[in-house]
Amino acid sequence: MAFEITKTFRLNIGHRTWKQDMRKGFGKEFYDPEIPFNKCANLHGHDICIAVTFESKKLDSQSYVIDTDLIKTPINKLINEIDHSFIADKKDPLFPDLKKIVEKGKLRLFAVDFAPSFEELSRFFFEKVKQILKDAGCAKRIKVKKVKIFSEGLTVQAEYQESK
Repeated sequence: MAFEITKTFRLNIGHRTWKQDMRKGFGKEFYDPEIPFNKCANLHGHDICIAVTFESKKLDSQSYVIDTDLIKTPINKLINEIDHSFIADKKDPLFPDLKKIVEKGKLRLFAVDFAPSFEELSRFFFEKVKQILKDAGCAKRIKVKKVKIFSEGLTVQAEYQESK
């Protein structure tokens, strides 16, 4: 049996999922030619929430898995790097052009090594928070159970957790 607590963070991001082609991949059987096959390859943005669930087999002396007021400080450092920035895959064929536009306009770019789908972003945040716990020396007592990304309106959710 384990205890859990979830802390949610809100931010705004721009991105493009440049690999998208609805005619390929899982779900291609449902593709309708009336729909653009790569609409998410366009530059666009989202208001998202990132829900980080922590777990522990036991509670501390204050009856907490972790004090969410304390853990929000290091996670907010990461959030602040990304909030209101454009997340771009370094392998995106448009990356050099995006980088030039961002530099010219003194805009914010957050470069990553993956196509920034909600699924990949949930894994990215999972690994980053896991590293925060490890660096603080508390990763043996407290685990990151899962990270869930919610889109605006809660119509899309992506979740990442390690396989058991």
